Amino acid sequence: MMFQRINAGTAERVFQIVFNVAGGTVTANYPVCWDQSSTADGVRVTQPITANLSLLVGIATADITNSSYGKVQCYGYRASAFVTADTSQAVNNGDILIPVTGQYYLTRSAASDGKSGFIYAAGGSGTIAYATMTTPVAANKAVLIRML
Repeated sequence: MMFQRINAGTAERVFQIVFNVAGGTVTANYPVCWDQSSTADGVRVTQPITANLSLLVGIATADITNSSYGKVQCYGYRASAFVTADTSQAVNNGDILIPVTGQYYLTRSAASDGKSGFIYAAGGSGTIAYATMTTPVAANKAVLIRML
């Protein structure tokens, strides 16, 4: 793990080095999960799927080509993570965000207890981080990560 040096002017952040086994490039700002194949080792990551949704690692900080090492952010404020809106429910600041099976984005969780999440919407001023859309499209939005 890489811990950012403490600086009063910037938010604390923590990073991990991971190995991409997703079969394609993991683009910057995409969420990744631990790979649970027969060779699970705590380093290999892949796209979120039903079997690994609870194994969210963090958000890729830069593109990670397949079969390569890269860095993911696992703690702190992040100005950009791939998030999708909904057709009927806006993503509000503080909402829990969860990975979506077979996708490289996060979406709003129905849980709103503040206890069961690892990533939270952190939009700018106001309360709506991402408004509803007729046809939802994923885009980069600010988040707070606490995966430690």
